[in-house]
Amino acid sequence: MANGDLVGALVRGMDIVKLVGESPDGMRLGEIAAALKLKIPTCSNLVRTLTAGGFLEKRNMRFFFGPELLRLAGQQPGSPLEQLAEPELLLLYQRVPRGTVVFGLAGKQGIEQTFRISFERPGVIQRLNREIMHPYATAAGLIGLAFADEESFLIQNERWPFSEFGLMLWQKRAALDACLEEIRHTKIAVSPFDRDIFLRISGAILEPSGRLVAAIGASVPVSQLREGDRLRIESEVRAAAGRLSRTPGGC
Repeated sequence: MANGDLVGALVRGMDIVKLVGESPDGMRLGEIAAALKLKIPTCSNLVRTLTAGGFLEKRNMRFFFGPELLRLAGQQPGSPLEQLAEPELLLLYQRVPRGTVVFGLAGKQGIEQTFRISFERPGVIQRLNREIMHPYATAAGLIGLAFADEESFLIQNERWPFSEFGLMLWQKRAALDACLEEIRHTKIAVSPFDRDIFLRISGAILEPSGRLVAAIGASVPVSQLREGDRLRIESEVRAAAGRLSRTPGGC
């Protein structure tokens, strides 16, 4: 079909969905209208229609991928790595039964939350909306920052300026840099924050070239830990990350 025969409103709707899908933090109505050069009333009508159909979702005045798109995407087979990550996540959950386990794919903006199994829904793999994990405060986020290539590192630092999002946590950039160097050496990140409340550990899933493709990890309330659990959980996370690093999707 020639471009001139396309339905204009449908094309604009598809453009909105693609634009919002490329924005992990969601977008305000005015931002969508400005980016696509649409009048606010026209954009509002399109967004309202997409939201009514479940293709967009409004949260805190921002629009995100909607539940219908996520449901349909969940029915499609994922990448080989994603397919293999699901049973690996189930296995990790069985071995860390008092916590939550998470798998996230590595993107240019950081680690994207992809799958989760929580103690609230034991054994149920929840498909997440690919929100970016905080690069300074979470174990998986630190993995994403430690193994970022030059482009990704610049993107993450632009989106999450250290002076605004990291300084209060780390006090000095040198402390963060030392932590990232240790993560690159061990391929394991342990969040240093709130360690009296939660144990948060993530492992890097790498290609043979060293390129980061994903992270897998666990978060366990300290009150649920028994003697020896910390080392055991770290060992389980390391083993899971190692197995996924050797899969076709991780090679």
